[in-house]
Amino acid sequence: MRRWAAKLFNGATLLGLGGVLVAFFLNGRIDQYLHPQFRPWVLAGGIGFCIAGAVYLVTRKSMDCCIDGQCIHGNPRNPVRAVVAFGVIALPLVAGSVLSKDSYDQQAILNRGFVQDGSRLPVRSSVKNPDQPVIPSTALGGDKDQSSVEPPLPQDNSAGPDPLGSGQGQNPSPGDDSSDQYLPRAADGNVALEVSDLLYSEAEQSLRKTFTGKTIEVIGQCLPASDKTQFKLVRMFIVCCAADARPISVPVKLDKPVSVPDMSWVKVIGQPEYVTSGDKTKVVLKAASVAPTDPPAEAMLY
Repeated sequence: MRRWAAKLFNGATLLGLGGVLVAFFLNGRIDQYLHPQFRPWVLAGGIGFCIAGAVYLVTRKSMDCCIDGQCIHGNPRNPVRAVVAFGVIALPLVAGSVLSKDSYDQQAILNRGFVQDGSRLPVRSSVKNPDQPVIPSTALGGDKDQSSVEPPLPQDNSAGPDPLGSGQGQNPSPGDDSSDQYLPRAADGNVALEVSDLLYSEAEQSLRKTFTGKTIEVIGQCLPASDKTQFKLVRMFIVCCAADARPISVPVKLDKPVSVPDMSWVKVIGQPEYVTSGDKTKVVLKAASVAPTDPPAEAMLY
């Protein structure tokens, strides 16, 4: 009886641990806690624990292989150790998965401290959304050295004027911005950006040039300020998992007060403005409208 009880609790510990990992992967809850690069390993680990637990429960092992008084197989017969292991490992994990709400409240975000400077963010991840176009450096002007201008080469004009359609000597119109075609667009035609994009633009002149003067929309959580015409637009940024998650934010200014619940998801439509103070450039989102919205499919930024 003691051996059977110990075996039952040990097997339940392995199955409980594996079941939680598999369930988190299948229902998508793992998306709130882990970088996409590591999520397949959660499924593999969960399946491994479930297989180990099932094998442990259905197999039988002889304990009569030792001389009396020298047997080291006493632990598997001890149900107390198995119950303690179940209570320490499996029970809190299962209870937490049932009771947790998969989100950070306002106090948790305040305790972690804000990142409001693009220079404090890590280098952009090489993992990109394949459906999102990438802005080439030529469109951003990153291939141009503005400190020096190469003089034009002498040309032989004896052959007559440049034929129509050759494009030589023609300057693009001031409103022609080749980077526009690469910017992600929302359904209403506005440029769809993330909070991290605006923070990165503080340190990248090419991004500031691209975003300035454009109507953008950004989704995030509203953290109100004492002034009702201002609030912080917050997203959680993770490098690996929820343990290293840090809130990042950009300030939002409005012409009139807005009333939305604290930490609710909102969509802000407006234009970014950049203010230079010393050698630092800060972005402020001048909002034309703020409206409640559903959380994005990926609540975390990477």
